[in-house]
Amino acid sequence: MRCFICLIQYVLAILMTSHAINADNIAVYFGTLKDGGIHYANFNSQTGKLSQPRQVAALDNAGFITIHPSGQYLYSTGAGQKELGHSSAFAFRIEDDHSLSRINSRSSEGMGACHISLDQSGETLLVANYGSNQSVAALKVNEDGSLNPSTSNHLHQGSGQHPHRQKSPHPHSIITNPSNTFAYAADLGIDQVVIYALDAQTATLTPASSAKVPGGSKGPRHMKFSEDGRFAYVLNELSQEVVLYETNTQTGALTYIDTASSLRDRTDLKGMTSSEIRIHPTGKYLYNANRDTKGRGRDSLSVFSIAPSNGHLELIQVIPAGVSVPRNFNIDPSGQWLLVGGQKSNNIATFKIDLNSGTLSQTEALTLFDGSPTCIEFLLD
Repeated sequence: MRCFICLIQYVLAILMTSHAINADNIAVYFGTLKDGGIHYANFNSQTGKLSQPRQVAALDNAGFITIHPSGQYLYSTGAGQKELGHSSAFAFRIEDDHSLSRINSRSSEGMGACHISLDQSGETLLVANYGSNQSVAALKVNEDGSLNPSTSNHLHQGSGQHPHRQKSPHPHSIITNPSNTFAYAADLGIDQVVIYALDAQTATLTPASSAKVPGGSKGPRHMKFSEDGRFAYVLNELSQEVVLYETNTQTGALTYIDTASSLRDRTDLKGMTSSEIRIHPTGKYLYNANRDTKGRGRDSLSVFSIAPSNGHLELIQVIPAGVSVPRNFNIDPSGQWLLVGGQKSNNIATFKIDLNSGTLSQTEALTLFDGSPTCIEFLLD
C-alpha cells in the first residue's frame, strides 16, 4: 500500500510539474512585411526565452495582426487585389498545434491596410487604410470566425502642415475604447483622432467627432486607453511625443491635457520617428518605441510612469532598442517581459521588466528572424 501511495504521489508530482512547464509557455505570433507571412514561436515567461519562429501562414504583407478574444481566430492585414484598388483583411483559424488555417478574406476598402483590431466583444473587425482611398472600415465577424464584406467604411478628408507626410489623410490605426462604445482612428496625415460611434452587433461606424493634436506636424499613429477608459494616450510618429487626453465616456470626445516627449535629447530629430505604444498590465507604466530611419544607432524604447490620479506621464528611462528600426513591440501576459521586433535587422530582442519601477533591461536573448517582424501578439489562455 505504501508503495502504491508513493507511486500516486510520484505521478501527481510529474503531472503538476508538466502543467507548470506548459503554463509558462505562451504562444506568440508575428506579422511580417513583404512575403514573410505570419510566424509562430513559444515564449517561456519564466526564463524569457523565445523559440525559433516558424512560418505558419504564407501571406504577402501580413504587417499587422490581432487575435480574437476567444483565442480561436487570428486576423491579419495583407496585400489584396491591387488591380481592384484595395488591400485585404484575412481570417485564420488557430489550430491545436498553433498552425493557422485560412478561413476567408475580404476587401479592406482601401489600399495600404496598415492596422487591424477587434472590438472588445470580437464581433467587429476594424481596419485602417493608410494608402490611397484613405479610409477606415468595419467588418462583421461571424460565429465561425469568417468575415463579412464591410458595410461601414468612411473616407477621411484634409491635410496637415508637414510638406511630405501630410499632403493627404493617412489613417494609421483604429481601436475601440474599453466600454466598446466608440472607435478611435489616429490619422497621421491630418493631425487628428477621428471618433466614431460603434455598433458592434451590426459592425457599423457612425461619425461622432474628432480631436486635434495640438502643434502641427505631429503625425498621430497609434493610441491606447487607460483600463478604466478615462485617459487616452496618442503616440505622435513625426514628433516623438505622447499626447494625453481625458475621455468623455458619454460622447466619446477627447479633451487635450498635456504632451510628453519620448526623448530626453531633442537636439537632432532628423530621421527619427515613433512606432508603437503600450501600457503595462498593471496600468502603472507606458512604453513607446523610437525608430532611427537614418541608421545612426538611435533606436530606443521609452518608459514612462503614469500618475494614477490624473494620468500624467513622467519619462523615467530611454534605453537602446536592441534592434534596428523597432516597428512593433509587446508585453507578455505576465507583465515581466517585453519583446521588440527589428524591421530592418530582422530579429527579436527581449527585455526584462522591473515590476517595481517599470524600467527595462535587455537580456541576452536575441532571436534571428526569417522575415521583417512588424507586429507581435501573444495568445492569451
